[in-house]
Amino acid sequence: MQADPEKTISATGGQTSLSKYDSKTGSSVSESPLDQFSVEEIKSAWRKVDLHILPVAVLLYLCSYIDRANIGNAKVLGLSAALKLTPNHYNLALSIFFVGYVIFETPSNIIVKRIGPRWYIPIMTVIWGMICCLTSLVKSSAGLIAARFFLGLVEAGFLPGIIFWMGSWYPRPLQGRRFAVLYSSVSLTGAFGGLLATAIHALDGTHGIAGWRWIFIVEGVITIGFGLIAFFLITPSPLKASWLSEREKQIIILTNEVDRALKGHEEFSTKQIKSAFTDWRTWAWSVMYFSTYIPVYSIILSLPTVVTGLGYSGTGATLMAVWPYFLGFVVVLTAGWTMDRWGHRFVHYCVGITVAMVALIVLITVEKLVVRYVMFFFVMFMFVPISTMWAWLSSNVAGSNKRAAATGVIFSLGNIGGAIAGQIYRAEWAPRYVNGHAINLAFYGVALISGTVVWWSYRSDNRARDRAEGGGVNVVERRKGMLGDELGDLGDRHPHFRYYL
Repeated sequence: MQADPEKTISATGGQTSLSKYDSKTGSSVSESPLDQFSVEEIKSAWRKVDLHILPVAVLLYLCSYIDRANIGNAKVLGLSAALKLTPNHYNLALSIFFVGYVIFETPSNIIVKRIGPRWYIPIMTVIWGMICCLTSLVKSSAGLIAARFFLGLVEAGFLPGIIFWMGSWYPRPLQGRRFAVLYSSVSLTGAFGGLLATAIHALDGTHGIAGWRWIFIVEGVITIGFGLIAFFLITPSPLKASWLSEREKQIIILTNEVDRALKGHEEFSTKQIKSAFTDWRTWAWSVMYFSTYIPVYSIILSLPTVVTGLGYSGTGATLMAVWPYFLGFVVVLTAGWTMDRWGHRFVHYCVGITVAMVALIVLITVEKLVVRYVMFFFVMFMFVPISTMWAWLSSNVAGSNKRAAATGVIFSLGNIGGAIAGQIYRAEWAPRYVNGHAINLAFYGVALISGTVVWWSYRSDNRARDRAEGGGVNVVERRKGMLGDELGDLGDRHPHFRYYL
């Protein structure tokens, strides 16, 4: 069981020492270097971090998801008819976005590590906002497909870059809630994005521009605005945070170093980068992402269309597709809190998948419209394994160079699933889309198997490292965690490192 972060880090529990060492997670015991700081100092430091990191990450991520998913709302609000899209054209437009993602995601994240997120993330945001605006000018299916490809290419490095950036600030016991806050914005995208698209569509005909074109213009301009603001708000690391006092910087840096030997600054290392490609778990994680992203992307991109199969159309379909996402928002935040409180990342991963699988089975077998609509609320548990994996992956890949490369690879290969997702809910399978639900169900089966393999390997390695250190006595004597340890090229293979389960 993971050590309770309410006792692990004083910022969340009101204590100034780390908790007793837990051999399964690598958490430390008392006699912490944080004892030199008062409880209020520590709490204040983490509050400042939250206020400066989370709003920027959430707003930019919300923009990215709205800009990639707005095609679903635009389709039912006139895009499809205006461009004379065939079902194959539309599915290709959905899938081509992720081709750009797969091509550039890994190199982009290595660039983030090399030059830092300070300029790179805002520049990406502004450029993809411009591409979103230019999508309003397309006149044919070919133009739409080209615009979607370049949108994916530019946006590719954003998500793994944000995950890497946040992982450089927060120690493992604090990541669950923070990544849950970030990912909950995806469920807000489904709700807010539909409402926003419906509101923007009211501009239909203004200046002779169709309502669906206004969706791309307005949402792209919003993204550009937030990207420009981000130039002034992104702080790459604690060492460069002018809004932290020197003592507060020490709190952040020491907490991360105790937890996983994460220093305030780590030089670029080609060997660590290469180690991400030679670690078999990188590829196992890729399977996990691939098989869980397919259901998420396919439902987000196609839910307004699928809801039309329940008897709704136009703005009615977009509005009815909104409400399930509110439950997804609550579920993700709750899972993040319980993950930090009690640990058990693998359990959270499995529960989210299982609930979504049950809902898909009901969608396949039941014909009653009301029941099928209700099931889409439970399908929103699909967000839980994604936010869980963000925290789980960030916790268990060290040092920072390997984490940057591995995150890029895993997200890149996982987004091949996004390319497939555009083909899951095909027009010829309407109105019940039984085949699409069945395909998502099968991928969740793959996700459970691959996740179990990764969890078992972490558990086995933790136990082996405990035995190598001579058992309980020697382990407990190492009370200061990983403070002073140098991971070097070993990264998370270092004998003192323990994986979170």
